[in-house]
Amino acid sequence: MQNNYNQYLNQSPYLNNNADYKQAEKEQKKQQYKLQAEQALDNITHEFLSAQHNRLDKWSLNTGDKASVVRYYKRYWDNEFVSVSILVMIATAILSFYTPFATIGIFIVFLLREAYSQRIFSTYMLNDHELSRQQITEIKDKIFYKQLKTATTLIFTLFLISISIVSYFYSSTIFIEPEKYPKLIEILSKLSPFHPENELFSYTNIMTIFALLLLKIYEKWSR
Repeated sequence: MQNNYNQYLNQSPYLNNNADYKQAEKEQKKQQYKLQAEQALDNITHEFLSAQHNRLDKWSLNTGDKASVVRYYKRYWDNEFVSVSILVMIATAILSFYTPFATIGIFIVFLLREAYSQRIFSTYMLNDHELSRQQITEIKDKIFYKQLKTATTLIFTLFLISISIVSYFYSSTIFIEPEKYPKLIEILSKLSPFHPENELFSYTNIMTIFALLLLKIYEKWSR
């Protein structure tokens, strides 16, 4: 089947340029990692249920199976979270010049972090198995290193939002000189008033979202 797929990549008329071929290769590689992770989770689940059936408190986890699951999670779920969060950060930085409600971008990144969490990943990948929430949690904790609790991250996020709100009231221009570019300011204000004095507010929002990204990166590579 693998050979047939590779032959399709080479002969398909739809893949008529190098960019299409590379994209197809990336998608194929992603599917390979996903299949390996699914197979590894099947093995891990079987070992876990066997240990429970035999009433074993401790059970060994195959390092190869663990590596397959963690590899897929880090390369695709973690990386996708970072990519989407960067887009949110850029949008938040721009909206900061128009509205104080741009701080919602910080909370959106928090929600994204939860959506791409180890818990959601494990629940999604183990959906075909008849497992309780507690069983899924036990398997997750066996595969992954400990992740910060949602409550802890929420408190940290609210702290960052409070810093952002304070910066809005004390914001000022740093590099932007509106008197030098009145025409540009006028263009930027076509749909909604552009506030150049919100420059510090924009930078603060960028740094707060970046702090959440660093928190995720720390979790990704911590032992």
